[in-house]
Amino acid sequence: MRRPKTVKVAIRHVSGDVGRPRTRTAAWAARDFRLVRPAEGRDRVELECPVCEVPLFAEVSDHAHTRRVRQLWAAVSAVSLVVSVAALGYAVREGGRALPGGRSLPVLLVVSVAVAVAGAVVTPTAWVRARRHTGVTLLDAPESHRTHRIVPVRG
Repeated sequence: MRRPKTVKVAIRHVSGDVGRPRTRTAAWAARDFRLVRPAEGRDRVELECPVCEVPLFAEVSDHAHTRRVRQLWAAVSAVSLVVSVAALGYAVREGGRALPGGRSLPVLLVVSVAVAVAGAVVTPTAWVRARRHTGVTLLDAPESHRTHRIVPVRG
């Protein structure tokens, strides 16, 4: 008999912000949970906040769906990296040319610089999303419960 797959997550209760507006840090308390993944599909589970003892509902996806979502984010990261490197290469090649007669830069050069900058943001963001996706999502909670987060726990 196969052992059921589990995922380890933590519920964080954000107590509040500490510090000035530009240097804020969040104070929080956490509790770890080990959730069993369903064989297929999604299951809804009830968890309890470690601080306020409010019931929170989370949705746990099966292993195959979680793997597909992680692979999708990794693919987005890879494609974004290739496109941004190509756009940056084009911008460097075209930007180094001298334009005769005072002509302005081509529009494609400006677009390629914008794509390279956007790729510099999208690539690491998608990579982090691929690495941190656990397949567990916090379902919509009432307004008073918006201070809770589900975060992955390694190990």
